[in-house]
Amino acid sequence: MRIAIGCLVLFLTVGSALGQTAQVQRIDIVEYGLYAVDRLACQRDVRGVERCGWLHTKTTSAVPAEIGLAFGVRFRVVGTPDGAQVSLSRDWLFPDVGLRPPAPNPPSRRMDRTFPATIGNTGLILYTLDNPWELVPGPWILEFWYEGRKLASSTFTMVKQ
Repeated sequence: MRIAIGCLVLFLTVGSALGQTAQVQRIDIVEYGLYAVDRLACQRDVRGVERCGWLHTKTTSAVPAEIGLAFGVRFRVVGTPDGAQVSLSRDWLFPDVGLRPPAPNPPSRRMDRTFPATIGNTGLILYTLDNPWELVPGPWILEFWYEGRKLASSTFTMVKQ
């Protein structure tokens, strides 16, 4: 009987920890600036698609308007319980004139996406400049949101070369 009670107490303790609601307190920006593909960390997956890591190359908030450049932040999700999965939003706010992709796409002043994150882990959010119409000088703001609360932001200033 003692074993059964011990198992029941263990089951209730584990069950309540697993059922604990995730609480995100904040996002810590642990690194920011310019990034490059880390060719040494590239591997092909089972479908033959090459997956590469990113290497932080410079800590700066000034971003040269240059095709192929990647900039952004490495961040840590702070909250409880450690290891819990949460859904965060990240918003890129573009300069006032907005990005103007080719027609028929309308100009855009923002881009928001929801993404999964894990409390206690670090993540990386980057913007890679792939097209000439993305080279818009001015402030580019990255915001992190959770359940309607802005948790962090980082501002980059794109400058013409």
